Order: sequence, then C-alpha cells, then structure tokens
Amino acid sequence: MSPGDSNSSFRSDVLGRELTRVAGRFSRIAGRVAGRGYSLIAWRVLSELEQSGPARISALANRQRVAQPSMTGLVQRLESEGWVLRTPDPADGRATLVSITPAGGQALVEYLTAAAERLRPHLDALSDFDRATLARAAELMHQLGDRIDDPSG
Repeated sequence: MSPGDSNSSFRSDVLGRELTRVAGRFSRIAGRVAGRGYSLIAWRVLSELEQSGPARISALANRQRVAQPSMTGLVQRLESEGWVLRTPDPADGRATLVSITPAGGQALVEYLTAAAERLRPHLDALSDFDRATLARAAELMHQLGDRIDDPSG
C-alpha cells in the first residue's frame, strides 16, 4: 500500500487511535510504583519541567488537562518536597515560573528507575527481536511526539 492510497490514511487513523490507547494504558500500568505517593500527573509535570524547562502554572495545567487550582495545589505540594521552585516570570512580574530542582530531578530518576524495575521481568521474557522492536517503537514515538509538540509544525 503506497502512502497516497486512501486506505493508508485509514490505517494511520486506526494506528493513531491504537497508539493513543496503548500509550495511556501502558503509562498507567508502569506508573503504579509502590511507595511513590504521587499521582502520575505529578511525575508527568516533573518530567515536562525537566525536558522543556520552566513553565507557568497555567501552561502546566493546560498541558495536563487539569484545572488551574488543582495544578496550583500540586505545585505547592511538589514545592514543599523541594522538587520544584517558583520564581517571578521575567516577562510578567505578576506571574511565576515553575522549574524542577536537582532534588526533583533525583526524585524523578528514582521513580522512573522503580517503574523500569517493575517492567524488567516482563521485558526480559520477550525475545531479542521483540525487545529491539519495542526499542525502535520508543524511538519512533519520541520522534512523533517531538513533531506533534512542535509549535512551528
């Protein structure tokens, strides 16, 4: 099937739905790490701050699809842990920017390590070919995410 075929876009629509569904499910399952008393949204916020840099609370709330008061409460909790820092926004003195601290970065690494440990026996049970396929799929999902998230695209 060539990229111009009408069936190709249908297949892409089906693939897009399936990737969205399976990525969400996988995140929820992998994110259930015992002893980590924070929601998946908290870890996603820390990850976003680590990858993209400081952000306003309103932007974080919008990206995570939660109400701004909920995000404010989460940021306050993360700040009390010493995982994020709020500083005045140089572009608008009335607003603040949230950034991840070194302690927040370390907490994120520990969370991701615990999640990876939970996955390890299941990944080990796969064939070398299947693990290589998943590694390639992860690369492609990173590339797709970068293209989708690019404001110029």
